[in-house]
Amino acid sequence: MTMTDLGRHAPAVAALAGDVASLTRVVQGLFLHERWAQRYGVEHSPEELEAVHLRRAEDLLDAALQRDGRPLDVAREPAGRLPAMCRNLSVVLVAMLRAHGIEARARAGFATYFIPGWYEDHWVVELGDGRWVDPQIDDVQRAALGITFDPLDMPAGAFVPGPDAWRLLRGGADPASFGLSGSGLAGEWFVAGDVLYDLAAVGGVETLPWDTWDPMPGPDDEVDVALFDAYAEGRAAPPPVPAKVLNTRRGRVEELHQIA
Repeated sequence: MTMTDLGRHAPAVAALAGDVASLTRVVQGLFLHERWAQRYGVEHSPEELEAVHLRRAEDLLDAALQRDGRPLDVAREPAGRLPAMCRNLSVVLVAMLRAHGIEARARAGFATYFIPGWYEDHWVVELGDGRWVDPQIDDVQRAALGITFDPLDMPAGAFVPGPDAWRLLRGGADPASFGLSGSGLAGEWFVAGDVLYDLAAVGGVETLPWDTWDPMPGPDDEVDVALFDAYAEGRAAPPPVPAKVLNTRRGRVEELHQIA
């Protein structure tokens, strides 16, 4: 499981308190979601924001420690945290949980708790015991969003994995209500992409949420509805994620096993 390999950080992670709540706090103390930074009074430079392209847990922890070399469980002030996004936080938390014997995996899909009536593109963590955890939602974000549930044990429907979102579309949900707020990116093609992101993550390859590979459609492509029906319903296995994917945010092809 390349993306969740802790590498040189395994001993330090093993020394941490191994419960879900403690490890989630560690992740929140190391990383700050790039789109929430201003809420914490932080401005990231373009150079700092390159960190969001890091793929592997080991590399993300390397970068966090280069920014602030104190022990992992020392919560940094917001300006000292590594810029990240939901996928990064989820992958690192999954890696830490697995190191403590807790079954977990990252999932890609849509959250319903950011904007009323809107399905926000998002990644969270699914535990082996059936719980769903959002490591991004700390006390600041919980208050800002008016969230009343426990982000470490989210209720049914709070997060919708990609294949389930596709089934909602096929049941009559509005495709225009699924996407990334503020970006203009939404629609059936977007949900189709999250079907593949989620199935890849479940299969052990946690890509970046702006990677693309065949048969993932783009915003101007016609979506092969029958094909994605089969993927979402489990009647057909999607092709394996190739060794090289297009990082559309950077506009270049990248190899998944290399440092991004």
